Amino acid sequence: MRPVALALLLAGLTAAIPCFAIDGYFADTGGADGIQSVKLGMIRHWNRQWLHRDNWHLTGYWEAALAYLRSDGPNGAGAVDVGLTPVFRLRPDASGGVQPYLDAAIGLHLVSKSRLDDRHNLGCALQFGPLFGLGVTFGDKSQYDLGYRFQHLSNAGIAQPNDGISLHEVRLTYLY
Repeated sequence: MRPVALALLLAGLTAAIPCFAIDGYFADTGGADGIQSVKLGMIRHWNRQWLHRDNWHLTGYWEAALAYLRSDGPNGAGAVDVGLTPVFRLRPDASGGVQPYLDAAIGLHLVSKSRLDDRHNLGCALQFGPLFGLGVTFGDKSQYDLGYRFQHLSNAGIAQPNDGISLHEVRLTYLY
């Protein structure tokens, strides 16, 4: 994906924000195996709950993100990652105070460059991003969220090579 096309996509998404009832924003950073990541994004809650058991329930949200991936390795390069992910969250029924949660998801990602270095060649622009996370929400209305995520990017075998990238990420979210 060319930088101009990516800039136009980002501008279009930004202009469309008023059309969507965005519930919050997040930032995360992380890395592993010589790859560094920084990510910004928006959240839209589903306002649905399932599987009420023992004061816990399953809920979820849409996550739209723009990330920058950078290799520290020899012949390292950077790439922009645009992702859209439906995230399922297991959390307590209560709100306010400190509340733990677990997240699980598989998202779709487009990367601007598939080869980041000699050890990380993703094979194509389309990537799948399974993730698992845990964290806590806190604040009077649970408006803050601090968490850890493990995310893997891979083309799921649709192209070769398929080296994939695994990332450990720390995340801070603000919900209104």
